[in-house]
Amino acid sequence: MKSLSPIFAALLALSAGLAFADAQAGERRVVRTNGQGGGSATQLERHAGQRGSLQRGRVMVADGQGNASAARGASLQGSDGGSLERRASRSRSDDGSRQSERSLSATGSQGSSLQSNGNLTYSAESGLSQNRSTRLTNAATGNSLQGSTSYSRDGGLTRSVACLDASGASIACPSR
Repeated sequence: MKSLSPIFAALLALSAGLAFADAQAGERRVVRTNGQGGGSATQLERHAGQRGSLQRGRVMVADGQGNASAARGASLQGSDGGSLERRASRSRSDDGSRQSERSLSATGSQGSSLQSNGNLTYSAESGLSQNRSTRLTNAATGNSLQGSTSYSRDGGLTRSVACLDASGASIACPSR
């Protein structure tokens, strides 16, 4: 249960393949037990209207032995061409270790974008560690800002910020 990529894949496949009788809105929930004290639950929703559409879903899985994971995702499409996609997952193992991941991706109606990804892990051996990276891109100029933050018990906190032009060359970052 260390990786949640298969859960995300299942969540996306289920939400993409789910057909609703009402084309404007719908919801589906499924709960199953595995007979050993664990089970799974899935919830998927879809809403559509004149201003855009929203799809979101959640998946939770536990094996009854102390291992569990959960994932959720949402996708919003605006009628003006803008979009937002958000994903998050977390898991815990019977040895006490924990892991979580989050991502956010947004694109404005004019094409500018934001992408942010991060993860956090904890284990008794290495303690807590965290990483996050963010990139903002201006569609009009092609300039981008890239930032990253990381933390570990041994390395402490580190941050970096860089600004690039459309060709990838370093430029001065805007003042705050």
